[in-house]
Amino acid sequence: MFLTPLQLYAGGPVRDTLPPLTKDSTVTQGITPDTALIAAADTTIKGIFNKIVYYLKHTNDVRPRKKFDFSIIGGPYYAPETSAGIAAMFAGLYSTDRADTALPLSSISVYGTGSLSGFYGIGINSITIFPNERFRLQVKASFSSQPNKYWGIGYDQASDKDNYTKYTLVTKKISADFSACVKGRLFAGVSVIVNDGRAQQIDTSGGKPLMQPDHVFGLGVGPFLTFDSRDFIPNAYKGIYARLGYKFFPSFLGNTATFQGWNAQFDWYKRVWKNCILATDLLAESNTSNVPWTLMPEAGGSNRLRGYFEGRFRDDKFLTGQVELRQKIYGRNGAVVWFGAGNVFPEFSALSFNQTLISYGIGYRWEFKRRINIRLDYGMGKDQSGFYFGINEVF
Repeated sequence: MFLTPLQLYAGGPVRDTLPPLTKDSTVTQGITPDTALIAAADTTIKGIFNKIVYYLKHTNDVRPRKKFDFSIIGGPYYAPETSAGIAAMFAGLYSTDRADTALPLSSISVYGTGSLSGFYGIGINSITIFPNERFRLQVKASFSSQPNKYWGIGYDQASDKDNYTKYTLVTKKISADFSACVKGRLFAGVSVIVNDGRAQQIDTSGGKPLMQPDHVFGLGVGPFLTFDSRDFIPNAYKGIYARLGYKFFPSFLGNTATFQGWNAQFDWYKRVWKNCILATDLLAESNTSNVPWTLMPEAGGSNRLRGYFEGRFRDDKFLTGQVELRQKIYGRNGAVVWFGAGNVFPEFSALSFNQTLISYGIGYRWEFKRRINIRLDYGMGKDQSGFYFGINEVF
C-alpha cells in the first residue's frame, strides 16, 4: 500500500528523442548532477530565493557524465491516503560498464516521507543493469506507519464509502526481482516478496468491518517473464512493456495463509501527433481463495483508478485498464487527460460490469529534469475524488 511519491527509476536508454550518449556527453537517464547546479548558484547568485529559482531553471540541463551521479530531491507532496506531507530523497545513477555508453544506467534511491495525518515511511529502491544487459536485479525495501481505513472485502462491502474502520497499518516490505536476458528484449527471472503487515490502534466501536487477522505475514516466490522495448522507462514515448508472473505462498515459509496467484501487465506507448503520447495500461491479478486482506489486490491510489481511496475496494481478483493522453504544451509544461475502469471480485464467474469502477481526470506536468516530470493530478471516481502530487508518470 505504501508508495513513495518521489520515487525515481532509471532503467532504459533514451534512444531517439534526446542527444546520443557519448564519452563526453550524456542525458544521464533524466537526472543531472545537482551538485554542479548548486555550486554554480553558490558562486554566482545572491540570495536564497534567487538560488532556488536558478536551480529549478537549470535542473533539466544536459551535464557531463559522472562515475556516480547523484541528486537530492525534496519538497511537499499530497495523496488522499496520507494527506499533505514532506518527502526527501537521495538518488544516484551509475553504470556497471562505463565503456558501453548505450548500456542503461543502474540506479539507487533512498527516501523518507512524513505527512500531517501521522504517516511516515522510509525505504530504498534500486535496479542494477549488468554489462551487456544480460541480467537485471531490482530490489525494493520499505517501512511505513500509516493511519488507514478498512471497508472490508469485496465490492458490496465498500459500496458505502462512509462505513469503514479507522486503524494504523504498520508495514515492512522487501522484494527482489532477478532476471536474465533470453533474447533481445525478452527477460525471464525469479521474484521474491516479503510483506509483514500489522493493524494497530483499531477503532472497534460501532460494529464496523474489522480486519482479520490483525497481523499478516506473507513470503512469496515465483517465476516471471517480461518484454520491455520502452525507449525510457520513467516516461516512455514509444514501446511495449509486458509482464507475466506467478507467485506461491506455501505454509512451510511461515505464511499466515497458503495461496498462490498470477498477474499480467501490458503497457503500450505511441506518439499520436507532435509532442503528444498515447499511453495504455492493462493489469490483471488473480489469486486463489484464502488470501489475507493485506495481500489482496487493491483498487485506487495514485497509479490506478485515481480518485478512489487506495484499499477501499479489494478482493481476490482485480482487472483494470486506463488510457492516458500526454501533451507537452510549452517549454517544460504539459498536461494529461485519462480514463480508466476496473473491477474487484472473488471469482471470474462473479465478475459484474454493473460493479465497474470508473476513473477519469486531468493533470499538469512540469519537466523537473529531462523527461522526469513533477505531476499534479485530479482524479474522479463514482463517489470519491482526490488530488495527487508527486514525481514521474503513473505508468
